[in-house]
Amino acid sequence: MKEGLTVRMLIINGSPLKDGAVRAITNRFSAGAQEAGHEVIQFNAGSDPLPMLHVDHEQNFQLTNQRLSELKEQMIKADTIVFTTPLYFFGMSAQMKTVIDYMQFWTKELRKEKTAVLIAVAETDNFDNIKSEFKEIFDDLGWRFGGQVLAGKVTGPDHLRFYPEVAYELGKSL
Repeated sequence: MKEGLTVRMLIINGSPLKDGAVRAITNRFSAGAQEAGHEVIQFNAGSDPLPMLHVDHEQNFQLTNQRLSELKEQMIKADTIVFTTPLYFFGMSAQMKTVIDYMQFWTKELRKEKTAVLIAVAETDNFDNIKSEFKEIFDDLGWRFGGQVLAGKVTGPDHLRFYPEVAYELGKSL
């Protein structure tokens, strides 16, 4: 983005916890982005999950749902999309995976110049699987990688250490 331009930023939260570590780090990222003058919208796919993919009696995927339409529209309009998720068994949450599953139906509309960011939180410090998954998604869509916050060894919102400030600075820098 050119200096002085407002960035439309969509943060997709994939954590089922309303007051967990992912939310705390995401909120600091959002504060940094807003301080930089960006328009920030948060979409809660975690504690208010989207319906899982399903098919009708003729084996056609059912893609009509008000929240799905809202998410698709926001993703298309966004200049930057931020994916935030806890790690469960070295991968993204089921709620975030549902978002990713729906994205396969929108690839034509999403293949536009965008920046993508990953925020992941785990009790471990092994982020290899999720980094490679999101790298493939971002590469497939032709999105520029804007950065990441990989908060490892976090056991809860009271054990965040320096990660909220790292997220704040990343949000401010975009």
